[in-house]
Amino acid sequence: MLSVSDARDRVLEKTSALEPLEMSVTDAHGCVLAETVTAPEDLPPHPTAAIDGFAIKSEDTTTAETSPVSLTIIGETAATRPFAGRVSHGEAVRIAAGASLPEGTDAVVHKNDVAVVGSSMAVGHAIPAGRDVRPAGEDIARGDPVMQEGQRIRGMDVGVLAAIGRSRVNVRPRARVICFSLGDDAKAPAETGLARDSSSYALAGMTREAGAEPTRPGIVSNVPDVLREKFQSYLPQADVFITSGSLEDSAQSALRSALEAIGEIDFWTISSRPELTIGFGSVQGRPLFALPENPVTVLIAFELFVRPALLKMSGRRTLLRPEVDAGLEDGYEQQPGKESYLRVRAWRDETGGWRARLSGRQGPGVVSSLAGANALAVLPVDAGVIAPGGHVRLVLLEPLEGW
Repeated sequence: MLSVSDARDRVLEKTSALEPLEMSVTDAHGCVLAETVTAPEDLPPHPTAAIDGFAIKSEDTTTAETSPVSLTIIGETAATRPFAGRVSHGEAVRIAAGASLPEGTDAVVHKNDVAVVGSSMAVGHAIPAGRDVRPAGEDIARGDPVMQEGQRIRGMDVGVLAAIGRSRVNVRPRARVICFSLGDDAKAPAETGLARDSSSYALAGMTREAGAEPTRPGIVSNVPDVLREKFQSYLPQADVFITSGSLEDSAQSALRSALEAIGEIDFWTISSRPELTIGFGSVQGRPLFALPENPVTVLIAFELFVRPALLKMSGRRTLLRPEVDAGLEDGYEQQPGKESYLRVRAWRDETGGWRARLSGRQGPGVVSSLAGANALAVLPVDAGVIAPGGHVRLVLLEPLEGW
């Protein structure tokens, strides 16, 4: 019997990051950079206006302190509509913040500091060169590192890449995951006595949330020849395989037989509650996870073992969920000896501390407890009775802004 940490270590030791792939910056959103991105040019590439106002030649205003200077407004410019032409002495151009300075100008005067009548404006004080001008390269200089290898590309980062002129980047691609259930066709109505296939749907959803790309082929008969053919047919589009279904001795034998010529698998009993048996191996070099059929144990096995492996394959450095200490309002009683994972709903109280309560009955087949859970409460091996309000460690399954 393996502890959770020992089993996870074994999985991660045999899991590697996927080879880099070049993608467009929009497709790369959510992926991890496989290169350090440097600026190919200055940003901004030209001097730009820091405020809305008028672009002028500063030397035209040297006598303005004693006698207001009159300038002719010859046009306007914006960030997306540059001024075409050169500004001569005695001329000015209306300019928006962020727009490049027209050729011939070196300063910006605020629109509230001038008097405008028609196409003429009067400046009543001297404006030094460089006033309210952002020099070229003020934000990022050419050759400066902008984003580091190993950094995950967020939505705002896509904008940064576009701003420096990058249209494509090298990233660790999203893992392509094949999720299928083992067994007979279980999609009949409940009155037939067959359970619906929900685990492969849950696996596909959790896989997508982990940043990978799932494919759900459906239910596959747990017969060695059929399984082998299914694995082989999906090899060209798979980086990872996940199965869910009974892991009784006969099912384990079927998986071993199916993999005789194309892979390998070991089965581990995990010292945990709910009780877990999982399989881990490979299909022609692609990781294979065999998970139980019960939706509750599928969730916990995925969180403990599969999700960290998918994150490592995608190049992520932080592989585990954030953890916090919380008071468990309900309390809980169990037999010591195994690490327990309770489905709970967590929140911050008025003091900023963390609180949690059980999201439902904690039996391994209670699907309703998953719907209300946003965290797992982890009870250590030696824990017996947790009094109401007693402290537990929470593994947060998602950001709480949606709750």
